[in-house]
Amino acid sequence: MALGKGATRKIEGLYRELHGRLRGEVLRDVPLSGYTTFRIGGPADLLVVPKGQEELFLLSQAILDHGCDFLVLGRGSNVLVSDAGFRGVVVLTPPGLKRARIKDEGKVNIESGCELNRLILWCMEHGLAGLEELSGIPGSIGGAVRMNAGAHGRTIGDIVEEVKVLRLEGEEIRERTLSAREACFAYRRARGIGNRDIIYEVKLNLYIDDKDRIRERRDGFLSWRKERQPLGRPSAGSVFLNPPGMSAGEIIERCGLKGTRVGDAMVSPKHANFIVNLGKASADDVLRLVELIKREVLRKEGVELEEEIDLIGFGRG
Repeated sequence: MALGKGATRKIEGLYRELHGRLRGEVLRDVPLSGYTTFRIGGPADLLVVPKGQEELFLLSQAILDHGCDFLVLGRGSNVLVSDAGFRGVVVLTPPGLKRARIKDEGKVNIESGCELNRLILWCMEHGLAGLEELSGIPGSIGGAVRMNAGAHGRTIGDIVEEVKVLRLEGEEIRERTLSAREACFAYRRARGIGNRDIIYEVKLNLYIDDKDRIRERRDGFLSWRKERQPLGRPSAGSVFLNPPGMSAGEIIERCGLKGTRVGDAMVSPKHANFIVNLGKASADDVLRLVELIKREVLRKEGVELEEEIDLIGFGRG
């Protein structure tokens, strides 16, 4: 899909402005397959990796000034990017935004680029508990908050106290500190955090516990995940939301769809709510398989499944 002349001028203008001002990377026409856990995705018109909060603020203002569409991509999990890519600016959560600081007893401030599993390990080393159920979930803390990542009855929203965002609205950036209530955490969504909000810091409310007990719980949850999920193949994680009171994976398995393939995209034989990339899957392969699953589940079980993964560049999300 080609950019219109107006959109092309905006991207070129933004590229020229940022190229000499940021220490981080500013790249044109970069395939996003290298930045998603699915290993799928066409090019971004502009890919920017700012270094630290100051450059993130500068980049955000420049995006507003030039009127470009943008997408924030953390560690690239929970997304399927179309083969046509993304028409606009993809902002990679800065690797420099990974500091964690203990403020008060059990209160921790974490920058959004921190990898969730690295944070869990850091908390364990400091005797801070409350995140162990999320062990093994890929992604950054910012992405985990945006999708209210969860497992084993625990979600990140249960322990979030505050979320700091840059809100790009109108012609200016507004710094907002959202309480957990304002973030409006729901099942796999933070409804109070919009598409034009860039998360840059999160405050968590944890509790003190013995390091060995934390490690034991963490190791147990990691083992559970390794036994039940196809961690050896590229995927985006769970594809569908669980319908109320039901397991999407169990429903798909009952329909006999484990191992079903479209091209190099396959319903995992290990966990039916995972679609894995066997090596050369395209986004179109995955999307066709998603639609096949939805049709079969509706036909056989009378259940309408809804995607958990975000569909980027398809004209529908």
